[in-house]
Amino acid sequence: MRLAREFGRPDWRRMLDEISASEYSDWTDHFSKVPFTPQLIDAEFAALQQTVFQTMFGGDTELTDFMLLTDIESDDSEMSDEAIQLASEGISGGVRYEPANSGS
Repeated sequence: MRLAREFGRPDWRRMLDEISASEYSDWTDHFSKVPFTPQLIDAEFAALQQTVFQTMFGGDTELTDFMLLTDIESDDSEMSDEAIQLASEGISGGVRYEPANSGS
């Protein structure tokens, strides 16, 4: 429903019928990195509040202290090289490129 709202479509069921599963997956991946409008506005306003607070009172605060929407999860963990290689094994038709001096 949030995807349909982002595109200004009140008929979210019809929108889901009109797009393919791969297209839906692409949009889901995109909007997992780029926040929807309410979350983006909340993050921008929280950043402004944090700046004003730190300017006036000093101290160490987190951006999440000023956010109104609390359902946003932060994922700061990065995948290890082994996890990336394991995930890429399932991709068919891929070609692996290695540096010329890797010895394999």
